Amino acid sequence: MYISNISIKNYRNFGNEPFKTKLKKFTTIIGENNIGKTNLLESIGLILSQDITMFRKRMLQLDDINYKTRIKFKEDVLDTTITPENVKFPEVEVQLTFEEMDTKQLSVVGDWFSDNSMNKAKLTYLFRPSNGFNCKDWVEQQREYIQKLKEENKDWQEEKLLNFIEFPIKKYQYLIYGGNDSTNRADPYFLGMLKLELLDALRDAKRELIANGDYKLLFRVLHQNDATAYEDIKGVLSNLDEKIKDNEQLKNIRKTLIEQLEKISLQETTGSNNVDFHFSSLETGEILKKLSLIYGQEPISIERNGLGRNNLLYISLILSRLAPDDNIDTCFRIVGIEEPEAHLHPHLQRHLAGNIQSINEKREDLQIILTSHSTHITSALNMDNMVVLFNESGKVKEHFLLDGFGNDKKGKVHRHYLEKYLDATKSSMFYARKIILVEGIAEEIIVPVLYQLFSKKSIESIGCNIVNVNGVAFKHFLEIIKNGYFIKCAVLTDGDVGKKTENRADNLKKEYETTNSPIKVEVNKETFEKELISANKSGKGKELLLNALKATRPINGPKYIAEIGDKDIDTNTFFDLIEDYKSEFAFNLCDELKKKDVEFEIPTYIKNAFEFIKG
Repeated sequence: MYISNISIKNYRNFGNEPFKTKLKKFTTIIGENNIGKTNLLESIGLILSQDITMFRKRMLQLDDINYKTRIKFKEDVLDTTITPENVKFPEVEVQLTFEEMDTKQLSVVGDWFSDNSMNKAKLTYLFRPSNGFNCKDWVEQQREYIQKLKEENKDWQEEKLLNFIEFPIKKYQYLIYGGNDSTNRADPYFLGMLKLELLDALRDAKRELIANGDYKLLFRVLHQNDATAYEDIKGVLSNLDEKIKDNEQLKNIRKTLIEQLEKISLQETTGSNNVDFHFSSLETGEILKKLSLIYGQEPISIERNGLGRNNLLYISLILSRLAPDDNIDTCFRIVGIEEPEAHLHPHLQRHLAGNIQSINEKREDLQIILTSHSTHITSALNMDNMVVLFNESGKVKEHFLLDGFGNDKKGKVHRHYLEKYLDATKSSMFYARKIILVEGIAEEIIVPVLYQLFSKKSIESIGCNIVNVNGVAFKHFLEIIKNGYFIKCAVLTDGDVGKKTENRADNLKKEYETTNSPIKVEVNKETFEKELISANKSGKGKELLLNALKATRPINGPKYIAEIGDKDIDTNTFFDLIEDYKSEFAFNLCDELKKKDVEFEIPTYIKNAFEFIKG
């Protein structure tokens, strides 16, 4: 079983138009900060979490209700053209759809089927005004109050009056129901068999790895088994208590302590000042609270451990808690892991991501939703399961990265290439909505600096990313672009005049640069470097090129500079000098371009791409 679809309405940054997305058995969610990744996971918790804190969170606070929806509601209250009974009070709604249930799971969700085929079950969390609250009377009272304020303060604008309408949050209540009938309240016992474990981004790993409280993760893992599993430890502790009572040193300390107590306290009854030493209660829970973890070949306590290792241990503990156990009355678990990359170096991030994914594949009753900002994490995971959340016109939208790829031969070729070559560097493209695709390392190095010269802004400031496709593999990347997530994509490619590939650029333009397309293909005549040289044969640009040449070719560079003197640079001769040193020349030219108040002519085809991306 797994959650196949989720719908969220009016919860935090999700607005009045429900946000809907499908989910996979393993789903990776990426996207910019504050786009709603955490809110999506916590919305699932409103229904499935068994954490004591989440039970309290189900009674939402004012900030849990979408801000724009609240403002619109207050505006409707002020708008007397809307009759009081027609003022709609905001409702928060989260719906989860479940599919592919096994026999045991079907017995649990039997009252929650949402279609006649009995293949889908649905749970809904609804936060709305209570049945005993008279909405019409409340609106009328608010309007009377606001009218009085307006008469007393005639210069007040509507925006100020909105502040005096108190949202009736205390009159709200929540319910969780199954199927399509809101009177079909979900039984808490059956809800308890569907469990959510959430590793939030601000998790305190060190705190959770000490078992000294009923709600600490380590304690819950230790205490999930039958109490009889620890009978042998109880026997040892019982003998230990006997040894403590017979210890002469402790007897003497006990005797002295009693004598002092009798001197300074009132003796009400015989033995009232009696004290004794006690190691531990023999209750299983109290024994387990004494346990702590140590980690490593040279054991280090959790308190002294590094943040990265504690984070790994914390994740491992969660996953160990998921091990199948016939004694645990659970038929389905969903695990939400926020930012597993926390405090881990890149190699370990990739290793961890792959292992979490493999654990999920082996379990039929487990669903994992992972959120991340790390390109090392995302590049190690299956792209089929990757969805990006983004903001468009003030609304949260979603896009699975490989949506639109067909199952035909062409689609499979593109998919195979992208899965193979989208390494950590290139997967960063999914964290931006504007991109420029370039052929090689020289363009990747220089183009961002040229954009800075062009617009006086960094390319990152407009949410754009440079992607080096390492050659001419543009088509595979452009298949992603055309399927609908990126706002704009510019392609900078060589014309390759006189070569076998000279028609390649024209073919790209014909296939991808269509009407209303987000793709713009800009082509030079021969190569990127030659275009830079041709545009800056003389003047200030010439000086910058020659300085970069001198740094790249410390022997032949000065010779060429002496030869040409005041003459213009010869494009082909200059290119021959740097052809085998393109990346080094690119770095040296960047050093020159970053100097203050430089003048450098940007080739027209590159300026056209910048205008397209900027616009």
